[in-house]
Amino acid sequence: MIDSSRGYYRGIFFMFAMMLVSCANDVIVKFMGQRLDTLQVLFCRFFFSLLTLLPFVVAKGTQVFRTKQIGFNIARGILGATSFFLYIYSVMTLPLVEVVTILWTIPLFAIILSTLLLNEIVSPMQLLATLAGFFGLSAITLYDSNSTFSLKLAYLAPIASSLLFALQDVMIKRIVNRESRTTMLLYFALVTSGLTLVPALMVWVPLTSRECCLLFILGIGGNAIQYLIFKAFCATSLSALAPFRYLEFLFSAFFAFLFFGEIPGVNVFLGAAILVPCTLYLATNEREKGNSNEKNTLRHHLKRSKG
Repeated sequence: MIDSSRGYYRGIFFMFAMMLVSCANDVIVKFMGQRLDTLQVLFCRFFFSLLTLLPFVVAKGTQVFRTKQIGFNIARGILGATSFFLYIYSVMTLPLVEVVTILWTIPLFAIILSTLLLNEIVSPMQLLATLAGFFGLSAITLYDSNSTFSLKLAYLAPIASSLLFALQDVMIKRIVNRESRTTMLLYFALVTSGLTLVPALMVWVPLTSRECCLLFILGIGGNAIQYLIFKAFCATSLSALAPFRYLEFLFSAFFAFLFFGEIPGVNVFLGAAILVPCTLYLATNEREKGNSNEKNTLRHHLKRSKG
């Protein structure tokens, strides 16, 4: 039985924890948006994330600043600041469940970008699943809760955010084995905090003690999400965890109803019903591709050892 070991259940635990932290962060962002500007919330998110990294930086010493990929880290920080601005703006202005569901398109964009930037080969079935996934996206963004056609430009923000998140995933895929994870997190926090400081100051309003506490929790949560994802994927495979990833829809729907009285419309359920199987197929296909590559590498080494 695949992934039936203890690592499988540890992976599920970390994935559940990540989804809860992610939903809690979304609730904090939506609350902050009732009084604060998107740019101020964005800067505080990055700045407090940087503060929570400092103990790890001190523990590792100056070596954590050493990098041969400074251009990559700066580019990733620029993309990160832009994508998170669009994401936070979306959470503040659109129904929470819709934003979470739209972000399921990240694997769809990743397929396209991997083909264009990494020269990866896409099978006809992968292409069909990607096109069907975008059809599911249109059900959410082009129709309202009453199934009436309604074109809203505001949906361009979470869609663009998904595209930029996917681009970052592709970039990380090319560099992750050549750079320390702590170094990547540190430079990401430094670049994003620096980029958003001046814009945030232009719209800054004094923070209450309650807001400071919530924004600090938001910063901790940002780092915790990355840590929990890393632990989950180290414990078991991506395809084994993929089905549980969609429970975030239920978590976000619960929190959105509990705190903001939001109820998902029929268009959201229809879009989710199309997106889930499409992205699940792409995740499973990626796992099979990875297994095939590992077998080919093993055969190559065996042939060399016999020769």
